[in-house]
Amino acid sequence: MQPSTSLLRAARPVLAIAAGLLVAACGGSGGDTQIAVKVNKGEISVHQVQAVLQRQPRQVANDPAERATGRVLELLVDQELAAQAGADAGLDKEPRVVQLLEAARRELLARSYQERVADKIVGPSSDEIDRYYTARPELFAQRRLYVLRETAVEPMADAATVQAVVARAGSVDDIERGLREAHIRFEGRLLAQAAEDLPQAVLRQVVTLEPGQSVFMAVPGASRVFTVVQSVKAPVDRHTASKAIEVFLVNERKAAAVAEAMKKLRDEARIEYVGNFAKAAQEAASAAARPGAPQ
Repeated sequence: MQPSTSLLRAARPVLAIAAGLLVAACGGSGGDTQIAVKVNKGEISVHQVQAVLQRQPRQVANDPAERATGRVLELLVDQELAAQAGADAGLDKEPRVVQLLEAARRELLARSYQERVADKIVGPSSDEIDRYYTARPELFAQRRLYVLRETAVEPMADAATVQAVVARAGSVDDIERGLREAHIRFEGRLLAQAAEDLPQAVLRQVVTLEPGQSVFMAVPGASRVFTVVQSVKAPVDRHTASKAIEVFLVNERKAAAVAEAMKKLRDEARIEYVGNFAKAAQEAASAAARPGAPQ
């Protein structure tokens, strides 16, 4: 889970003070200004300390700058001591450790490449935000808060039979009675969610329903009946929605840019699956292509 915006805002002043403390502690300008701690023959840099502080916004926001910085310094000192002891014991030569190091290196390089691709994305214009706001009234101008009854039917249930039960029903009780008569097992629960918190496929279906009406969504292994128990109007004006729209569009464009870059890499690469892994890869590709498969 990403840290909340409020936490990041609260942490920024402490991070700035902590950075200042680190630079001051390193003695101003000179060759050692990037070193925070010397541990035996090893070193811990200012950038390493700052990186850890930035990954802990909640604790940074709650601690004084000196305490947050000191806590991270001691953490990194212990880590460096253990790493040195591990190297002295020859652990960095063990096959399992070598594999883990290579996996970490590969993951970091891959993530850094994708982040570089994403960082080139330009945010939407005011006109683009306006168009998105207008095109999605169910999320903004006509936004609602929903109470839904979700009825999950067993994976092997016949979709046509469930659809017929829903079409005849006038209430949740009718649906559950019809499912029992058809010998279809099910589980039900209540959901209370805003429009933007519902999966888009579900929202597109329930937005047209009145309280008491239901819709059946047949998805392999996860078929559901959604019944609107209550819906309350809760519109959001354009000004209030603009920042959320901007963030959404930027993230959407970043995801699309990364996906396009990865597709280009795959198209240009020579990839050969060996032995049983070829069958596994083919099955994965077929599953991804099926209707209703997660994107």
